[in-house]
Amino acid sequence: FVKKTSDRVRLVKAVDPTCRGSGSSKQIFYTLSKHEDHLIPYSLVKPVKVQTKRPVIFSPSLLSRRLIERLLQPAESSLNFNTCPPDKRIFLLDSCGPEQALGIRLESIQDVISQDRHCLLELGLPSVEALLRQGIYPIVIHIRPKNKKHKKLRKFFPRCGEDSIMEEVCQAEELQLETLPLLYYTVEPSTWSCTEELLEALRNAVHRQQGAVAWVELDRLQ
Repeated sequence: FVKKTSDRVRLVKAVDPTCRGSGSSKQIFYTLSKHEDHLIPYSLVKPVKVQTKRPVIFSPSLLSRRLIERLLQPAESSLNFNTCPPDKRIFLLDSCGPEQALGIRLESIQDVISQDRHCLLELGLPSVEALLRQGIYPIVIHIRPKNKKHKKLRKFFPRCGEDSIMEEVCQAEELQLETLPLLYYTVEPSTWSCTEELLEALRNAVHRQQGAVAWVELDRLQ
């Protein structure tokens, strides 16, 4: 990080090791993206300390419904978590066409926040920016697949879609993660080997991220 002001930083990538010793001291400015299509000179981010409980969005989004169902069980989980059912009065929309025009109202999310609970959202990554524009800073948790075929995820969540669909969605969302105006948290495949361990890893991730600073690219929201 290179300091720009007291509350903003510029992301800087270190010089490639292969360039060392060549006499070049030029800095390479780089965003968090690994993909050439999304490279920009630099990205200014600002720390935001969120006092209220932050909503949670999961990636891959195909797992959201099953994960939310499991995280709301047993009953004591509801002391920390809640969810918002889809509504036809749309605030945020994640659908493939008008026949699936369901979303979640802003008021529903704010109501869960007012109860001092994390709102588990069945929303995709495109909704993150919309939430930020409303002054809501979600926790984005990405469950990294064990391999390109996503066998580990399919083993524990077999009803989340066909193999080809899951692979397509996962690949698309990995690209979207790198373009979010908010830093996300990754759950590595080595940290869990069964559904219960994954759920515990997710609970711990929510707890840690709630206490952490949210780094936001505010310029994109203006």
